[in-house]
Amino acid sequence: MDSNKPENFFQRMIKSGAVRMMVAVVLVAIIVGVVGIIRSPAEISFASDSFEQTSPEIPQLSAGTPHGQISVDYIYTLNSDFLGRFPLSYREMETAAWLVEVLLAMGYTWDEISVQEFTTEDTHHLTYDVLGAEMGFMIDLVYLFCSSPFVNLGTRASRQSQNVILTVEGQSDEVMVVGAHYDAFMYPGASDNASGVALLLESAQRMREIGNYYTIVYVFFGAEEVGLLGSIYYANSLTQEQHDNILFMINADVLLEGPDLFYMAGYDRDNTPGENHITQTWDYIAQNVETQHGITLTALPDGVFGPSDQLAFLPFEHTAMFLVGLDKNEYFYRYGMDAFGDMVRVLHSPRDCFYYINERWPGKIDDNMRGFSLLLEEFLLADYSQN
Repeated sequence: MDSNKPENFFQRMIKSGAVRMMVAVVLVAIIVGVVGIIRSPAEISFASDSFEQTSPEIPQLSAGTPHGQISVDYIYTLNSDFLGRFPLSYREMETAAWLVEVLLAMGYTWDEISVQEFTTEDTHHLTYDVLGAEMGFMIDLVYLFCSSPFVNLGTRASRQSQNVILTVEGQSDEVMVVGAHYDAFMYPGASDNASGVALLLESAQRMREIGNYYTIVYVFFGAEEVGLLGSIYYANSLTQEQHDNILFMINADVLLEGPDLFYMAGYDRDNTPGENHITQTWDYIAQNVETQHGITLTALPDGVFGPSDQLAFLPFEHTAMFLVGLDKNEYFYRYGMDAFGDMVRVLHSPRDCFYYINERWPGKIDDNMRGFSLLLEEFLLADYSQN
């Protein structure tokens, strides 16, 4: 490795207190697990011919439904009915089944929906390629934690998770991958990451009524909180032809941590964010959304190296984006993305709850989801040809 290369985000994070915080969270989780109540529901079969659909009620979409409104409803459901979506757990599995049921209720079919199952053994070695040796000790700690017989957070005996994938065919074979993880770290996870999942669900629901030129692949990733396992497994499962067809990847995560809407775009150019015609198109779209809808958007290219699922796509030289809602405080103006830990307000805490966020910052959930919903739709409908 070239020692003169600039440090990436994870290397800088290791030198900060972030890893110590992550270790503390894991240790707390172990304690909670040891004293928890054993819960072992039956495994769910995701085969289309044996899947037991319950036909959940979903928010209704009409021509006049404001952007973001449907997302807020989905956040409320995930927060209230699927709290404790710990990675590799039965609750996470049940959440995946609910996601399939919602997509079917929208009118999508099993020809468009697939569930990609994987285990920690399938992904453990792959995480080193994406996160690097510097994070290896943390990955091993998390892996041992999830495999420990003394830990009880509803972890499945199979140590298994799954990605829920929806393919919306377009006129073009070029693919826009849009992702969000649905697991959460012990808490209701309204911001992290019911918000990203809800954004994708609203987008998928709206796209049934809108013609799309490019093919859209929505991926709801499992097991993000224990090392980006779902996104890493998905990215590494694709063939070279499938990678060649990817136009870009957009990842939505922690959209409610602050009132400021960020889009962090680029590709890995020797550990610095590269620019191309796609990122330039995104900048143009963001300016138009600001002008037309009065929404302030902040571009932060360094953030494409932020700690979330878009990282799994950078080693394949894909252009990627990280959508995130943060608090643009004084630390941001001093340190940029290095101040990520100072720009979140509820992450990995009991405060990451729909009721707390709504009471503490009235209107923030509605405002953020409206802005991100409008922005994502414009990104998905844009023309990315270079003519």
